[in-house]
Amino acid sequence: MTKQARNSFFSPSRIVFYILSVVVFYFAVHYIGKLKDIETLLLEMSPIWLFLAVAAQVFTYAFNALILKVLLGKDTKEIPFLILMKISVVILFVNQALPTGGISGNGYVFNQLIKRQVDAARAFLVLVLESVGYYIAFLGSIVFFFSWYAIEHSPMNRIIVYTAIVGFVFYCFLLLMMAVLSNWRIWRGILRRLSRFPKIQRYIKKINLPGLTKGKQGIWKMFLENKRETFQVIGIQCCIIFLDVLTVYAILKGFHVSLPVQAIAFGLLLSLVVGALPISPGSLIAYESAMTYYFTILGAPVHAALMVTLIFRFLTFWLPIPIGLFLYRDLQRKAKTQ
Repeated sequence: MTKQARNSFFSPSRIVFYILSVVVFYFAVHYIGKLKDIETLLLEMSPIWLFLAVAAQVFTYAFNALILKVLLGKDTKEIPFLILMKISVVILFVNQALPTGGISGNGYVFNQLIKRQVDAARAFLVLVLESVGYYIAFLGSIVFFFSWYAIEHSPMNRIIVYTAIVGFVFYCFLLLMMAVLSNWRIWRGILRRLSRFPKIQRYIKKINLPGLTKGKQGIWKMFLENKRETFQVIGIQCCIIFLDVLTVYAILKGFHVSLPVQAIAFGLLLSLVVGALPISPGSLIAYESAMTYYFTILGAPVHAALMVTLIFRFLTFWLPIPIGLFLYRDLQRKAKTQ
């Protein structure tokens, strides 16, 4: 094997592909036995509500693509909306397969934009403002619905309270970390240290990371220069959260189960907190257990909570696993030909 072939075999994109392939195999082993149960549940569900649940999830990908479209702006190279849709599918897949509060997906976005001749500074701005928009939307949502829970429920369930606090602190930490990492001086110091390693230095130059320090934009300057786009992103992120709530609502309605929308939204947000924590690949077992528990505590019958968890996870994660993996390779190949 030639040196060039070895470098290609162990390139960062291929290493990520290998990791995701192992994750897919891991999930397949654990969940293959549940597919029959999910199939049975889907057949029992009202077709209209099932269609609404699926449509809501499709729109989450379209809205994520819209965020990229808004932040890329008119002054960057035009990227087809279909490509942005594909990227958004892979983003959600990577974020759930490798839970890090959205950081893993952001790295993928940055890499894809650079490969499509987007300036490094603009790609980084997209990454920062997309993340900030999501963190603010999530924090605002969990504070709002926790306030509703505190008013309507007395005494409050301790586990729910602890989860809400952990979620608030975790996303505040991510927001703070994004503010720190958006400082060009921080990046200049990081790049100076990483440049000591020849292989890393070559990769840094390949994706033009030094271009990040030229703009000298911190998070506050990014916001001031892109206020309209930032508020649009926050609004779209709120819409994406609403679409996930709509998905759960449709699943419940499909089985003729009623639950207040506020309870659905809060239960979902609490589940997303557990799903964002780096507990295991895809927050395996933890996410399912948490979602079933929260919806049961918030008023859903146990059997309904189990059904919602199985179908929601199927639509938002298990089904996108093979699709996301296929699109990941498809985007890698197309990026090389451009």
